Amino acid sequence: MAEKPTLIEPRAATRPAKFQFGTTDLALLLMTLIWGLNFVVVKTTFLELDPFTFLTLRFLFASIFFLVVVYLVQKGFHIPRRAWVQVLLLGVVGTSLYQPLFMAGLSLSQASTSALILATTPAFVVLLNRIISRERFAARGWLGLLFSFSGLALIILSGGDFALHSRALWGDALVLTATICWSFYSVLSAPLLRRYSALSVAALSTIMGTVPLLFITAPAVAAQNWAQVTTSGWLGVLYSSVLAIGIAYILWNYGVKRIGSAHTAIYNNLTPVIATFGAAIFLGEPLTVFKIVGAVIIFAGLYLARTANIVMEPEG
Repeated sequence: MAEKPTLIEPRAATRPAKFQFGTTDLALLLMTLIWGLNFVVVKTTFLELDPFTFLTLRFLFASIFFLVVVYLVQKGFHIPRRAWVQVLLLGVVGTSLYQPLFMAGLSLSQASTSALILATTPAFVVLLNRIISRERFAARGWLGLLFSFSGLALIILSGGDFALHSRALWGDALVLTATICWSFYSVLSAPLLRRYSALSVAALSTIMGTVPLLFITAPAVAAQNWAQVTTSGWLGVLYSSVLAIGIAYILWNYGVKRIGSAHTAIYNNLTPVIATFGAAIFLGEPLTVFKIVGAVIIFAGLYLARTANIVMEPEG
């Protein structure tokens, strides 16, 4: 690939945003739609499958999907063996660690609260980029993040469901840890995405990360009552594996490759908005004026952050 690097440009003072809505933004909006609805799908499927059993099926199906797509589209991964250690690190962080933490946390916490915590990904990505590559948002970007988080807080607070008890706090802590893992995945994937296709990186890292995941989830699979799993449960697994992992991971890596991890992570703030509207439509949860206003504020913040300059700290 001859793409221009999107994360680190040494000794560049400021990189102009030159924002123009295009196919990358459409792809990332589709990704957030898939992930937002996935909260509804996962919570519903948990009624039939243990979270770790669900996780095993999800990533087995996703790995098969990736193998088929990689073969059909590009006839192989085209990533040299010398880079496989880096890809394995991505797989461990983004699959073996992130996924069990997130699923366990989601099973203990409320879907809306989990979505809000996961939406802090942009802040962690910006922080990690600042530490690793001296890259940071200009003031406009931070203002956009503030808008986005304010809208998210308005949506969650409007539900009035903040009963603090040990189960919920434990779930929230697990989701927060998972969020940090995903932020590391986003930042660490950027150098690989400069050299290899988004499909190759997403596919190989997911497949590699699935192997240790199978050992973690094996006891839950052995204890699963398979007789209670209906067609709806299997459809939930397919949605969460083929769309929420297979398609969405490719779209995420495509976004990181084209516009960088910081700007891509901003789209994660739309996920809880879609999750809220999806819950209202499919689960009958109330859709209040505060939630609608919160969604508008998030879109405003997304625009500010997406169009912000990225500033590089000088060396030395």
